[in-house]
Amino acid sequence: MIHVASDRFLCDVPARAKPVVEVARGSMVSVHCRHACDREVGKGPDRAPAANPATGPIAVAGARPGEALRIDILDIMPESTGHVSAGRGKGQHAIPIRDGMAEFSETICIPIAPMIGVLGVAPAQGSWSTMDCGAFGGNLDTSDIAPGATVYLPVFQPGGLLVLGDVHAVMGDGEIGGQGLEVAAEVALSVDVVAEPICRAITIVRDGELMTLGTGETLGEACDDAARAMAGLIVDADILDEFTAMKFLGLAGQLRVGQQCCRTKSARVAVPLERLPALRARLEACDGVP
Repeated sequence: MIHVASDRFLCDVPARAKPVVEVARGSMVSVHCRHACDREVGKGPDRAPAANPATGPIAVAGARPGEALRIDILDIMPESTGHVSAGRGKGQHAIPIRDGMAEFSETICIPIAPMIGVLGVAPAQGSWSTMDCGAFGGNLDTSDIAPGATVYLPVFQPGGLLVLGDVHAVMGDGEIGGQGLEVAAEVALSVDVVAEPICRAITIVRDGELMTLGTGETLGEACDDAARAMAGLIVDADILDEFTAMKFLGLAGQLRVGQQCCRTKSARVAVPLERLPALRARLEACDGVP
């Protein structure tokens, strides 16, 4: 397994970012991710200048614009202490993690469910802050980006240039209070390239569901973006026409909030693959379904 240390990280990801490593298709990679609040609670000696430092970029050999990176998330191993804000100007409150539980208070323990908050690639042009999200991924804060998930990210630059960070030991959908349980972590994943992805939007397959992710300046825009992507995917697969696809989503789709507390928002639409066997077959034909 290839290890990527968190001494190389970005808080802004430019289109022409220089990769810290290039890996072959199908590689298993272990990535250390810094604490999202590294500048306040990081171990040093060097600390990130801004929130959500993302390790990378990692280039995947042969990935070309128009293709997609396939990222299989194998495991997330958080450190034994996470943090949430202790209040304005009061720093970060440490929360111990023991035996799979976050000890939020003397009387409240919450089971951990580690997930990756920031996952993205270099954009087509310009740069993106690791506090933002868009077609490139970024600060998606989507609880399904977790072990057992396969994430497909569109490629805009040669090699894709993958970055990841902002791991949470646990986070409720919407990241309501502005934070999950922020934690440094080791992430194990595999990376590959899909030459003809079934969708240009970010997609996830997990627990028998297919999800399309949408982003926008408002939560409503993000929800609409995710729904249009899922309807378009169904139409492009010649399963239903556009009108009927939207009616189907009204019955069988699940709309879930991702990021709602930062400048740009994210949401996802999930559909059980058992409801659309023709779509499952198309996935299997192009890439295989986890």
